[in-house]
Amino acid sequence: MPRKKLPVYAIGLMSGTSVDGIDGVVLKIADKGKLTIHSTVNFDYPKDTKDKIRRLIGRKVMDAMQFKNEQFENLDIELAQHYTEVVCRLLETIERKNICVIGCHGQTIHHSPHSNPPFSLQIGDGAELARLARIAVVTDFRSADLAAGGQGAPLAPAFHQTAFASKADNRSVINIGGISNITFLPTDSKSDAKNDVTGFDTGPGNTLMDYWCRTHFDCDYDNNGEIAKSAAIQLDFLDILLKDAYFEMPPPKSTGLEYFNEKWLKEKLSLWEGRDHATNADILTTLTALTAKTIANQLNNLEPEVDTAYVCGGGAKNPVLITLLKQQTTIIIDTTSALGIDPQWVEAAAFAWMAYRTLNRLTSTLPSVTGASKPTIAGVISRP
Repeated sequence: MPRKKLPVYAIGLMSGTSVDGIDGVVLKIADKGKLTIHSTVNFDYPKDTKDKIRRLIGRKVMDAMQFKNEQFENLDIELAQHYTEVVCRLLETIERKNICVIGCHGQTIHHSPHSNPPFSLQIGDGAELARLARIAVVTDFRSADLAAGGQGAPLAPAFHQTAFASKADNRSVINIGGISNITFLPTDSKSDAKNDVTGFDTGPGNTLMDYWCRTHFDCDYDNNGEIAKSAAIQLDFLDILLKDAYFEMPPPKSTGLEYFNEKWLKEKLSLWEGRDHATNADILTTLTALTAKTIANQLNNLEPEVDTAYVCGGGAKNPVLITLLKQQTTIIIDTTSALGIDPQWVEAAAFAWMAYRTLNRLTSTLPSVTGASKPTIAGVISRP
């Protein structure tokens, strides 16, 4: 009889565009590719770290080399130390020798797929993390796809296909982090080129809402939608927001905080004659509606028609946002918990899976999503 393969374990670390902290998971990859979350850790960035990251994100950038200064280098190492702390907590749940690799997405500072040359910069020194954790680390997941002519994002759709695709129904996975993105998983994606897995960023997720909360309500985010549910959508302002050219762009497309940010919002507010008659809560509710509407518009246009959409990311915890999303579509809306992975841990699990693929010289990007000329082996390996 052939010897049964033992499961392998990989750690995934994700710190998203919301700049709130680090999600860490131990992902069990069993024989025949079955994926299971073994253990999880959430780490909140210290306020000082958040402030430094936001200052770096806020810089005007022309190319990646502009960041190579003392401020960048110090934060690069600081984040590696925070990532190591998350790894150490995870290692309390499993022996180090059982972990084959760490996949660390890093903290995105600037995503610029249309610059010349294109680049996407994440910080969190992989070599330092490998040295401290004494485990191989994969970082810099986007560069290979960019070099192949792709957007370098979104990257999670290949994992969504492996973890969530079904032969019975057409599914979509909606990740609502700082930026929102959609993955479409048609049942016949393997057999018909017209029905390949697709995915793209729909626009802002939580980022504009979080900015408004920090600026006007002295909190990092709208916990359970408590502020938004107390106010009213300003339809004339929503119309102004929806006219932005990004929402009409065809995929492949990706975006980030370098586009949907404080400056973008202030420009839209300057076009709105009703600003003086609306409360700050009204504006927050309208920004919540913007995220829901832009997701729903894209979801409703997918072909063949989606049967069920599964939400993950921090936005899955905002009942006002989810209610507004459900009101904009007849498609069944659930969370990825129904498919076996809690919404909070999907992205971290994706980078554990991608790192495992990279370690084994396997591709983990989809040209049908990013627009690249070929699938790529994503990431750079740093060994202890």
